[in-house]
Order: sequence, then structure tokens, then C-alpha cells
Amino acid sequence: MLKNITGLMLLLITGGLLSGCQQNDAGSIHELPFKALKLFPQGKSFSGFELVSHKNQPWQAEDFKGDFSVLFFGFANCPDICPTTLLDMQKIDKSLTEQNIESPRFVFISVDPDRDTPELLNDYINFFNPEFYALTGDAPNILSIASQIGVAYKVAEHQPGDLIYDVDHASALFILDEKGERIGIFTAPHDINEITHDLALLMESA
Repeated sequence: MLKNITGLMLLLITGGLLSGCQQNDAGSIHELPFKALKLFPQGKSFSGFELVSHKNQPWQAEDFKGDFSVLFFGFANCPDICPTTLLDMQKIDKSLTEQNIESPRFVFISVDPDRDTPELLNDYINFFNPEFYALTGDAPNILSIASQIGVAYKVAEHQPGDLIYDVDHASALFILDEKGERIGIFTAPHDINEITHDLALLMESA
């Protein structure tokens, strides 16, 4: 199933690439010697969704503006990919801090709204780093942002109140610039040294 999810994600991303080949709005960063970051030909804006943060605050497209962001889509009951990726993000953040480089905003977006309430996500994300953000929302709003970013996932059919069901998702990290536009992607598997190197370049280019 994960292979199918990855294939669908690549299809969504390819669509974004084809639609963005007309021009390049971020010429300067395309000159940087990134090791793992794959840049899209141009930034892609997105809107039309209403999410809520782990602190029960509303979150819209405007809230992604002002800082570079690293987005990861997953779910709190994930047994392997999500905790491993969040631990990687924790290590990357620590490494950037030790180099006196400002970290981007790290954002975990749940694709499992029936189980991942803001209260649960507050405990979950604080376990990894209290400076990280976690977002959730209802299913249509999560689908809205995920489809615009280029994220594929699948939540198994279940009844209200069910606590056990499958969720499949890819493990890519998406990069947003200070305008809140999607500009790049780190595909799996993740090399935290290469990602740290690339994020340092990106942050220092701002």
C-alpha cells in the first residue's frame, strides 16, 4: 500500500512541476549547492483550508508566511515512520541551533483527524520538541491542504469512535519559503546530515 501511496504522491508532485515550468520565481536559491533538497521550478501557493494547531488556535495559509517551514504529514498512532521522522527533525533542529543558524518552522500535520485531537497532538509534539507545531482539522480541510501541497495518504474506512484502523502515508518533507509557498521537497530515505546542510544553506540565503 505504501508503494501505491508513494506513486500517487510522485504523480501529484509531477503535476505541480508541469504546471510550474513557465517561470522561475526563486532564481537565487536554485544556484545553491543542495545535496538532497529537490527544488520545484517555482513556488506554489495554496489556500482555502481551515486547520487548528496543537494549542487550539486557528491556522490558515497566511499563518505559514513569515518563516521557512518544513512540513511533514503523518499521524500520532504511526508506529514507525512518524516517530522516526520527528526524531530526525529534532536532531536537525538541534544541529542548526548548535551552528547558530536559525531553524525553520517544523510543522507536523495529522491526516488522522478522528483520533488526533489538538489536545492529543499537544502532548505528542511536545514530546519531540515544544518548539515544533502540530496541526489537525476535519477531513475535507486536511485533504485540501494535502492535495495542494502534493501529499498522498489513505485512511482506512472506520466507524466513529474506532480507535484501531490503518493509515498509509508517504514520508516526504516539504519546504515552504517565507511567502508560504511550496518550493521544494526532501524525499525518503532521509539523510539528516544532508538535510541539515541544505536547510543551513536555505536559511542563510534568506
